[in-house]
Amino acid sequence: MQELPEEVEALRKVPFFEGLTPEDLDRIARIGERRTFRAGEAIFEKGDEGTELYVIMAGQARVEVGGREHGLGPGAFFGEMALVSDARRSATVTAAEPTEAMVIKSIYFKPFLIKNPSVAVAVLEGVVNRLREVQERIDAWMGS
Repeated sequence: MQELPEEVEALRKVPFFEGLTPEDLDRIARIGERRTFRAGEAIFEKGDEGTELYVIMAGQARVEVGGREHGLGPGAFFGEMALVSDARRSATVTAAEPTEAMVIKSIYFKPFLIKNPSVAVAVLEGVVNRLREVQERIDAWMGS
């Protein structure tokens, strides 16, 4: 079996991309770009304009939202709502150590979705699942 490029493997770990074909993932990887962040550097801050999805390729990041903080490592993703909505960021994400991420800009992703409806359906399912996950965290926090 042929080994897939690192970017394709990283995208496969993103829940709303995991059911896509290697060809679909390769097309997504080609519209993304790799970006490096220094330890302590803000990847984005709460209130910033949201225009990109990030997938961590290497390193660690910290997410601060609602007075709570949690870590993200390789294969983790964040900023997915920016792919389908132009809302402001609801969290601050900072590189906890030198971090490399694949960045997918909504300006390129939206036309890609129009040309690839199977990807659009997968993304919508992923966004719904992420919203459920967030609601479960809120419910658990409110119950504690």
